[in-house]
Amino acid sequence: MRKNFSQITTGKEMKQTIEENPIWIPLQTTYCKELQVAEFLRDSEIPYYIPQTYELQDAKDGSGRCERILVPAIHNLLFIRCNHYDREWCRRLQQSIPFPTYFMRRGRESADYCIISNREMQNFIRATNPEIQGTRFIDPEKLKNKKNVRVRVVRKGPLFGMEGQFVRYGGRHYIAIQVSGSAALLRISYTWCELIEEI
Repeated sequence: MRKNFSQITTGKEMKQTIEENPIWIPLQTTYCKELQVAEFLRDSEIPYYIPQTYELQDAKDGSGRCERILVPAIHNLLFIRCNHYDREWCRRLQQSIPFPTYFMRRGRESADYCIISNREMQNFIRATNPEIQGTRFIDPEKLKNKKNVRVRVVRKGPLFGMEGQFVRYGGRHYIAIQVSGSAALLRISYTWCELIEEI
């Protein structure tokens, strides 16, 4: 029987995670179990993030109406926030979760897990705000050989300061904000952006 991870890591340790400069590690699951895994993480006081989007569904009150509800935008993927990179901590967490989970590795032959800086992750979280309409989510591998330029949004508004790659995909232009495991594509006019000079 698997233990609840709160028996392994304390609430005090998790408070330290929030106060210090954290990192994020992508965690994959199977069979669309991301919400069940999220519930386990929440009960264990482990910070996480799941990109969400609004979807129209039948109202559960039997009225025949439809309602907008938040659902995962990417199935089988969560991002865990932790204080520092610790493979043993990740291994123990994975063993304690009562569903199949896999930390994303840096490469096929690598034993280390992917790490996302807090700055990169906050940029991605802003890009995946469900209030932003028309966002597309794709496998970042699909952008691997696409020509792109680094840009920063300078138009005042909720996306001001966001950085990404201006890229053409599927016959349209987008700003792509990528992290390990996912890429968010936003329809933004190039006139809202400035080029980021490569150093």
